[in-house]
Amino acid sequence: MSYVVLARKYRPQTFSDVYAQDQITKILKNSIEMNRIGQAYLFTGPRGVGKTSLARIFAKSLNCVNGPTPNPCNVCDNCVEITQGISSDVVEIDGASNTGVDDIRDLQKELLYSTVKGKYKIYIIDEVHMLSKHAFNALLKTLEEPPENVIFIFATTEPHKVLPTIVSRCQRFDFKRFPTETIVARLKYICEKEDIEADDDSLFLIAKKADGGMRDALSLMDQVIAFMDKKFVYEDVLNLFGVVKNETYLNIFKNIRKHNAKEVIESVHKVLENGNDIQEFISGMLDFSRLILLEKIGINTSEIPKNLKADMSELAKSFEENSILYLMSFLIKTKSDLKLSENPMLLTEISFIKLANLSDLKPIDEILNLLKNKPNITSVAPAKKKINFPPKYVSEPESKPEKILSHKSLSSESNKIIKKTAIDSQINITEQVQNESENYAKELDRNLVEREWNSIIEKIKNEKTIVGGYIDRMTQIENVSKKQIELTTSSDLAFKQIKNSQSIIEDILTKHFNFKVHLLIKFVKEKKVEKKIDVTLQEIRNKAPNIADFIDVTKSFISIK
Repeated sequence: MSYVVLARKYRPQTFSDVYAQDQITKILKNSIEMNRIGQAYLFTGPRGVGKTSLARIFAKSLNCVNGPTPNPCNVCDNCVEITQGISSDVVEIDGASNTGVDDIRDLQKELLYSTVKGKYKIYIIDEVHMLSKHAFNALLKTLEEPPENVIFIFATTEPHKVLPTIVSRCQRFDFKRFPTETIVARLKYICEKEDIEADDDSLFLIAKKADGGMRDALSLMDQVIAFMDKKFVYEDVLNLFGVVKNETYLNIFKNIRKHNAKEVIESVHKVLENGNDIQEFISGMLDFSRLILLEKIGINTSEIPKNLKADMSELAKSFEENSILYLMSFLIKTKSDLKLSENPMLLTEISFIKLANLSDLKPIDEILNLLKNKPNITSVAPAKKKINFPPKYVSEPESKPEKILSHKSLSSESNKIIKKTAIDSQINITEQVQNESENYAKELDRNLVEREWNSIIEKIKNEKTIVGGYIDRMTQIENVSKKQIELTTSSDLAFKQIKNSQSIIEDILTKHFNFKVHLLIKFVKEKKVEKKIDVTLQEIRNKAPNIADFIDVTKSFISIK
């Protein structure tokens, strides 16, 4: 018999074998016991957390010869065939390779056939989010009213890509990532079964590398077994996965605290010379920073190695919380920049040199306190009166009174002259502002609108070029009230364009006059003016003798008044 990988060999076969998904297994077991079987289920979650495995277990529970039962026997023909994936009543479909509407129509045709051995015909569609929109739509009616003995189980890692109309027809179960401790416990169990000698640090490293996926952890363990046989050595596991030792990160942090850029860069060079990936190295640095931050704020975690607990506790005390947060933010940015960098080594060196000078950065509160306590060596002549004026009609004076330096070397008489000049200048400015502010109106009149109209047109053209042209050439100011401007136009096109942009034009008018202004646009048909010709024959003769002669000749034929 060929070798079976650990992920398949130790795949859960009953509800009790499923790890870290207690709520989901409890609901499914209770629904079987209460005979409340749904027509469609949606299993969502990250890769390797047991979605397809639990779908098979649920199928076995429903089609077992002793079932439906929450405890399938795993020895009857139905259970064995489902376990091996050859059951004619439990069909597993790969959504990634059966994405079209024709595939769904073929599936619907199969629904017409009854089961062969089991009580239910169960369709497990993995990676269901890969189905096309048309395929989903073809499945809607079947999901809502499937045949009595048909059950659909969908599995996906990206539930947001599944149509809401599909989700609403399913019972949804969200699978969680496996905690690191749970993965370690499972790995220890497998080591006992496989007679593998493994230390806790090696298993913890494998579990950490798996990032919450049990299948990934078992696949990584297969790699380690192939590399070291049945005795794990922590140092070799580190080298196999390209993981940097915690002691290296600890040394870098200590040199950052000492502002020793030389030692920091030498440590970085050693890591990269050993063939470690820069991105993985930065990720490891971030994880180590996180542990220091947790230690700093007093959170106990089993992720901190026991042999480094004292050193990390001392290190956490020597850093400010804000400094650790800044360091982590800087590392995240560096990791992002590395993806686009043509010289990743240079970028990494610059980043770690900056981190070595972390102490040169001062908190904002400290900078503000320094500024507040700084002695004031300048004085400015105060304005006589502060005036609030609208930004449109009264602009702040460009010329400001110059600052007057109070210096002992200046004579008292000179100081008096300078101060008087500055104060007089400020008074003149204040009076000018007062005079200008008197011209400011809080309501419209025709003179004001006509005076400002060209400026308004320019603003409208800047915002909406076409509409500004229509207003400029094809409209007339018909009426102006306190808060409203009424325009008329005889152009149907201009009327429609201005009407569509009315809110934008009103915003421009409101900002221009500094109060709410409404715009009213009216369409007026152009009046045809009939010109009355009142001219004597002599006047025609003076300007056009030939025409006058023609009139004389035709007098007898036509009546001319």
